[in-house]
Amino acid sequence: MPGKICHQLSKPPIFIVGLHRSGSTLWHNLISMCPGVMRLTDPRFLSEGRHKDFRYFLQTQVGNLSIDENVDRMVEMCFARKNLPGLDSTFWRFENIEAAENPELKKTISDRIKQSDRSLGAIARIFLEEITRFGGYERPCVKFPVDLGHIPKLVDWFPECRIMHITRDPRAMAMSKTNDPFGTALRVAEHPRMARLIRRTMIWFVIVQYRWTARVHVKYKDLPNYRLFRYEDLLAAPEKILRNLCEFIGADFSEDMLSPEKGRHEHQLSSLTGRRQKSFDATAAIRWQSVISPIDRWIITKLTKRSMKTLGYDPDTHPIFSVDQQRLPSDSTEVAFAD
Repeated sequence: MPGKICHQLSKPPIFIVGLHRSGSTLWHNLISMCPGVMRLTDPRFLSEGRHKDFRYFLQTQVGNLSIDENVDRMVEMCFARKNLPGLDSTFWRFENIEAAENPELKKTISDRIKQSDRSLGAIARIFLEEITRFGGYERPCVKFPVDLGHIPKLVDWFPECRIMHITRDPRAMAMSKTNDPFGTALRVAEHPRMARLIRRTMIWFVIVQYRWTARVHVKYKDLPNYRLFRYEDLLAAPEKILRNLCEFIGADFSEDMLSPEKGRHEHQLSSLTGRRQKSFDATAAIRWQSVISPIDRWIITKLTKRSMKTLGYDPDTHPIFSVDQQRLPSDSTEVAFAD
């Protein structure tokens, strides 16, 4: 590339954080409809302790980054698409990212890392900035990471970033988690005699995690680059919430955002209907009601009601519950729940 290159992106990155099964894919799809936004999946530069993340890759595969040759080798390995430990997330497959084929991208990333302090934060920033810039976009939107505990690191690494904390009714997340076809359902298939215990454990896991997210929100709610968004609010009043979102991230609202089926789709299959829901459907927020048992509903509500209030969600009077119940599936015995 001729001439002097400006590495600073024109707009700050957007990060989506929140618990699993809280609707992050829908938010991700919507934001990627904004002009100049590049949709990137979680690169696991940071992750929960039980996951092999980018730090694990550096420790086990790369070695001392103060050596220039190791920096070059690291970048080559990152673009090799070999599913190495710590590089096994979707991000490192570079699906639909044509810029990843450009050899100049790898050279630029290597050169910038060598000129930096070679810290994890610098590496994360350089990768995201250069992949976005070479892709012809102004800013990335990354589900990075799912774990809310890394908000301080994100602010430290990207001081001007926008952090979206997304949340959802914990009863919906619990029902989704207990029937996740790529998680819980696999464990149940492996250990059918423990099915009841496995599902019960998932419910308690969601309860504990949800209460923790409420505490996280209280801690960071006054940060200017942090804002909470609720899945049910989006489906109950799409235009209002999307305008608020665009104001927060500094993007122009487009009427096309009200028709997400026009954009790029990375939707998971609905665990209740088995279909990909591309357009806004308010019933998606309350389908959990048709599969939850009375005792599970009582337990989850009882143990998370205070946290729901902290997160600004009323489990009794939210407008989403005025949706026509006749539109919900009537037979929940033959479907799984993975919304």
